[in-house]
Amino acid sequence: MVWKTVGQSASIERISRAVNLKRLSHAYLICGVAGIGKLTFALDIAKVANCLEIDENLAPCGSCNQCHRIDSYNHTDVHVYGVRKDPKEADRSATMVTIEQLREDFLKQVHRKPYEGRTRVFIITAVEGMRSEQSNILLKTLEEPPENVMIILLAQNPNNLLATIVSRCQVLTLEPVSESEIQQYLSSIALDTDVPLEEIVKLSRGRPEWALRAATNSDILENVETNLNLFIECLTSGLSERFNLSRNLSSQFSRDRESVYEFFDTALTWMRDVLLFSNERISEVINISRKDQIGQFSDMLDPADILEVLKLIRITIDNLRKNVTSSLVLDNLMLKLPTVNLSN
Repeated sequence: MVWKTVGQSASIERISRAVNLKRLSHAYLICGVAGIGKLTFALDIAKVANCLEIDENLAPCGSCNQCHRIDSYNHTDVHVYGVRKDPKEADRSATMVTIEQLREDFLKQVHRKPYEGRTRVFIITAVEGMRSEQSNILLKTLEEPPENVMIILLAQNPNNLLATIVSRCQVLTLEPVSESEIQQYLSSIALDTDVPLEEIVKLSRGRPEWALRAATNSDILENVETNLNLFIECLTSGLSERFNLSRNLSSQFSRDRESVYEFFDTALTWMRDVLLFSNERISEVINISRKDQIGQFSDMLDPADILEVLKLIRITIDNLRKNVTSSLVLDNLMLKLPTVNLSN
């Protein structure tokens, strides 16, 4: 048995049980935070639906022609929409499928019979960002699914989807993976000796695909460092510098929303670490290379102030996702953040 999915024993058991009963669903909705392994699990399910040895193992064998072709994105019956991908690279980022892709490719392909496998599989990422017209195309297909077709939708939060779409799918929610499982996973891969595995495992917060990207692409950790420095500078600066950051983030948000969400995600981990440190739970700190600096902040901020900053950041993220004007949202945050004076 070869599941490439790390952890997720409950969801894997559900799929294996369906295989055993020969009752794989025509539609699955896989939910979970970015980097937790939704695409990997979707490809595992695609292999389950087509593997030549599945009857014996209740899991993809990983060695037959079907499994190899799916792993290499060369299977003519397995289509992945909304992913910038290179099978040789760990860095695969999800993008929203376009209306043109749904109309011109998905709708044409979905009604064709399998060519080389048993089941045609259509994997569509980031579906929570689709507009009504795109959602309606999917909904019509899910209401009358063609024979020998499986549709797998990937989303971070099912609450952002049409209830009618969710109701027509088997929902599989991926949970954070334990640090020990991620450590074991990374240790099984040939990595450079200078890769800071302990810190990557901590920073991953249960996300094995994020951990793999961070371990194989130094830009990931460098981006975390850059975001940390920007946020720390924001907390220790005056309004002029804060408004400069606000303008930069607002401009960035119009070009690349995910990068701004990553900035605030890093800010949340930092403030969480400060709160943990102030409560003498130092062993739970995520940014382990910055414990001294975290200690400084915990000395300068009351627990009530730390909780308020965490609340402000979460409100900011929520408002940005609701499409409230980004410049107003970010300026409001800058005005309300407390100032930390490390010179005292």
